Parts: sequence; structure tokens; C-alpha cells
Amino acid sequence: MRRHTATLALALCATGCAPEEGSPGENPVDSLAQVEQAESLTEPSEANAIRFLEQATFGPRLANGVSPQPIDSVEHVVDVGITQAISEQLSAPRYTYDGTTTSKEIGSQFFYNAIMGKDQLRQRVAFALSQILVATSNGINDSTTTPESEPKVAMAGYLNLLSANAFGNFRTLLDAITRDPAMGSYLDMVNNRAFDTAGKAIEPNENYARELLQLFTLGLHKLNDDGTVKLDANGVPLPAYTEAQVQAFSRALSGWTFASATGCPTKGRNNPANYAQPMVGCDVNHDSTSQTLLRGVVTTAGASATVHLKEALDNIFADPNLPPFICKQLIQHLVTSNPSPAYVSRVVAVFKNNGSGVRGDLGAVVRKILEDTEARGPQPPLSLYATFGRLRPPALFITSTIRWLNGTLDQTVDKNPGAKLNSWSKSLGQEVPRPSSVFSYYPPNAPAPGGNGLLGPEFAILDTATATARANFVHDLHFSSTAATNGILIDYSKLPADPSDLVYWLGRYWLHDAASSNIQLAVYNAIVDPRAGSTRRQKLALYLTSLSPEFQIQR
Repeated sequence: MRRHTATLALALCATGCAPEEGSPGENPVDSLAQVEQAESLTEPSEANAIRFLEQATFGPRLANGVSPQPIDSVEHVVDVGITQAISEQLSAPRYTYDGTTTSKEIGSQFFYNAIMGKDQLRQRVAFALSQILVATSNGINDSTTTPESEPKVAMAGYLNLLSANAFGNFRTLLDAITRDPAMGSYLDMVNNRAFDTAGKAIEPNENYARELLQLFTLGLHKLNDDGTVKLDANGVPLPAYTEAQVQAFSRALSGWTFASATGCPTKGRNNPANYAQPMVGCDVNHDSTSQTLLRGVVTTAGASATVHLKEALDNIFADPNLPPFICKQLIQHLVTSNPSPAYVSRVVAVFKNNGSGVRGDLGAVVRKILEDTEARGPQPPLSLYATFGRLRPPALFITSTIRWLNGTLDQTVDKNPGAKLNSWSKSLGQEVPRPSSVFSYYPPNAPAPGGNGLLGPEFAILDTATATARANFVHDLHFSSTAATNGILIDYSKLPADPSDLVYWLGRYWLHDAASSNIQLAVYNAIVDPRAGSTRRQKLALYLTSLSPEFQIQR
């Protein structure tokens, strides 16, 4: 008997002849995890390779005999191992965003890069960083006096900055994002003056300083290295910073404006908008007095805006709260919403020291996140299985579905497939790159509904409307002409035609050999029903599998 036929037979038996509660063998998924979770990073099983690609790309894909195999294909990862696959991704050519007048909108470019880009891991990490260091085109005026779109130029620069620094040092990224004009406009870092036009001292805007501390680097409460909150003697969380320190940082970061060929403006004035270059520090509008920052560190009295920016960012970068705050969120975006404290602690150790005495090496941090024992294996560790995983956010749900089917995007003049994909993503609750607030598309500490304290950030944008929109997207993708009309080309030719083969194929690949008997039986019964029709069988199987909880939850 062929393996897939035997698998389906066992699935049917598992439902019809289920063992009594508590009897041996009632959870084959856990048994599989126990056997294989400790397998080698250099010789991963196919299921482990697929799980890795779910974490490190915008969706696994199959090489299907193509030579040479794409570096982001399942077959290639099985052949070279996960450690080598990460190394190849770290050095893959970088896809960039184009802010010129002839380019497609940024959201369209995002989905093109996500589907077609070779630098899958870089783009995934950049996407994660964009949801931590949040900026958006909202509020950026499109000047009628210039040919270009200022919001497009601004967001192209911002996203290129994130991808360029995705594997670099977090301190370098922190400096670049603080000087970025898109961020400057969004959170009032640009034109944040310490003086009015009459030369009178005024209090600078606190917006960027506050979000820099609260959302970009430290969080509200002091943390242990394992990401848990530190408490005082009365069990109350300790604050990570004070209101006085927010004000001190706002003064230390004052005086920055748009770059200009004419240099800095006069006191109390601003330079015209320029989103093509980093902001510049202008001492004439900077509060040069000494400020007391975190841990009692004091800035240099009378120093320039540039010196004070360096001192302020050095102070934040050295804070013990930064590694656990950033590392836990990166794990949440790539692997699981509820990493164990031990997992967080192991990644934090690499952030603090990459093995060569370097703090903040994001490339080393990302490698550790993906190679950690909790991330590796065909399934999560047995002891953590019930709490492990994350709901696929809209963008990743869409890209994973298309990449599994070797989808390609037709970029000819009359087609804009990326825009259609972003339109679908918007209906699901995530328009890229337009997060609804500085907390991104959803806050990282959003609870899972009915989760007894578990986090489920992506569930914050899942409701009856967006759940229905998920089903509508899959239906439109497979059963209407919408995809092809918009240049989204899906390859159904590699899907098995036989119902048993098809159910096995979906379980083997889409659910990395962990499909439950319930989903296998439900899909099989649906596609062998005469009403399904032979021409719709494959698409119906895809529809049901992609909307199942087992696919919706990435584990």
C-alpha cells in the first residue's frame, strides 16, 4: 500500500475507531514531536524544513524539479540543512522599494517582494521590525508642487532602511530610524524645536521620545532577561522610565529638521519637507543644556544636537530592558506568540553578546531565534505544544497560500497584482504598510480570546468581518477570475488529481505532516462528494485546508 493511502486509511480509522480517552497512541502529533524534535539542524526532516520556512519566509514553496533549487524551497532546505539555509538567506540579494513616479504603490511593491523576492528572511525580519519601529504614510502631505509622491518616497526610504539593517546592529538601526524623515513626520521628531521665532525657549514635543522608550526599545515595565516583568516588594511592576526622563529625552533629541542644500534654518524656523535624505541636526533649534537620562547618565552640557542624539541613543541601547523587549517581539513575529521564558532568555544572551563580544547583532539574534530548540523539529516541543504557535496575520496568510501554489505575479503595465493582494489584506485587517496606530496593526501584548492569560496579538484584528474576509479571499483566489485578471497566476498543475493523493499532499506539505484525522476526513469526504465535481475538487480541497484552524495557526 502506498504511504499516502495508508495515511488516509489511518486517518479514517482514527475518527471512526478512536481509542478510549487516556489510552496509548491517542495523540500521534505529540508522538511525532517526541521522536523528531531534537533532529539535526544539518539534516532536517521535510516537516522540519517546512516549519522552518514558515518562520523564515513569506511561505514555503516547492522546487518541483527545478534546477538549481531555489534557496527558499523545501527540497533545498532538506538538502543543505537549516544552518546553511539561514546563511544563504543572510547573503541573498536584497530587494528594494522604489519611490519614483513610475513605480507601483508601496503596498503593491511589498507583496511583490514577499511573493517573488529571493531575500525572504531579510524581508520577513524587516516586516517584523516595521511592526516594532512603527511609521506610516498617514499625515505625510503629497505636495502638488513636486512631481513625486512624498508619501511614496518617504515609505520607500523607511522600508529600505529596515531591510538594509535587518541583519545589522540594532544600535545602527536605532540611529537610522531616529533620523528617518518618515518617522520624523509621523512622531514629530522633525522640526521639533526648543525655541520659537522670537528666540524664546519652549518645551519640545515629547511624542517621539515617549514612543522611542515605550514602544521601540524598553516597554513600560522593567524586565528580566527572560522577558518576565520585574516586581517590587508589593508585587507591583517597576516602571522602565519616568515622565521626567521622557522630557529629558525630548530635549536631548530636539533641533532636527529636513535636510536642505541651504543648511539649517534660522532660530524657530523649519526646512521644507525632504523625504529623500536623513534629517539633520540644527543646533540653533536644539536645547543644549545637560539632561539626566536613564540610570543617572547625564548628557554633555552645551553639546550639539548630533552629540546629544548619540548620547541619548547610547544610553537607551545600553539599557538592560532593551534586549528582552526586542527579542521577545521578534520571536513573536517569526515563531510563536508565547515563547517560553527560557527561549527568550537564550535569544537575549545572543543579543547581549553574539559570541564575539558584540551587542545588538540582529543577524546573530535572528539565527538563534530560528535555530533554537523550541523553533526546530517537525512540531513544537511536546511540553509546550498546547501554548505554542501564532495566528497567521493577513499578509502572511495571503502570501503563504500563494507561494505554496508556486504563484507568480505578472507586473506588465496593465496589471497590478500586488495592489490586489494588498486590497485583500486590507479587508482582512492589515493594509501594508499602513498600520492603524503606533501600536502597529495589533499590539504585541493583545490577549488570545479565552486563552487564560496567553497572548494572541493577531487575534486583535480577527472578528466576524475579517474572519469572513479570509474565506472570501480564498474563494475569490480559487473560484473566480479575479486573481488572473489582476495578474496573480496560480499553478494548479502540480496538485494530485486523485482524492487520496490530494489529501495526503496537503497534509504532507501545507500542514507539515501534522494533519489531524478530523481535517483529513473532512476534506476527503467533501471532495469525493459527487456535488463537488471533478473540475472543482482540487480547489475545494485547498479552500477547506487553508481555512482550517490547523493551517490558520502557524506552529
